[in-house]
Amino acid sequence: MQFMKATAQDMPKIMEIINDAKAMLKANGIDQWQKGYPDEAVMMEDINNNDLYFAQVEGETVAILALVFDIDPNYLHIEEGKWLTDLPYSVIHRVAVGKEHLGKGIMGRIFAHSEELTLEKGLQSMRIDTHPENKSMQRALTKAGYAYCGHVFMSNGDLRYAYEKPLI
Repeated sequence: MQFMKATAQDMPKIMEIINDAKAMLKANGIDQWQKGYPDEAVMMEDINNNDLYFAQVEGETVAILALVFDIDPNYLHIEEGKWLTDLPYSVIHRVAVGKEHLGKGIMGRIFAHSEELTLEKGLQSMRIDTHPENKSMQRALTKAGYAYCGHVFMSNGDLRYAYEKPLI
């Protein structure tokens, strides 16, 4: 798997994957991403911050993700638990697999490749959050070695389950 930086010209494919993910979440009765977020403006901000990547297998785009190599202000306060470490970390946000690639182990490969890039940047841990009802993401995180740490709140007040995986 390779990660390629996304550009503004990639917006149609980005939004196709995002909208497919929104539809899948809705079909599964999960209200995550059902109020307009993430939209093109959010994805463009990720592009402008050099955080948005395409995940490609054999030249085909299979997923997108924002991989942020910086502190997440939403993670400064965690409830009902604590982070595993105080190590410098990266964060995966807005990750979605194309509908034709679901069930093929892509998410696990995204986690593994993100971890490699995180270590290359000199960071030693990965953090991610997900919606309390997003059981498939929770299973993928547990399978990839991420531990549930508690819950955090997004800037809009939405509760998310928080996970961490130390890499050293």
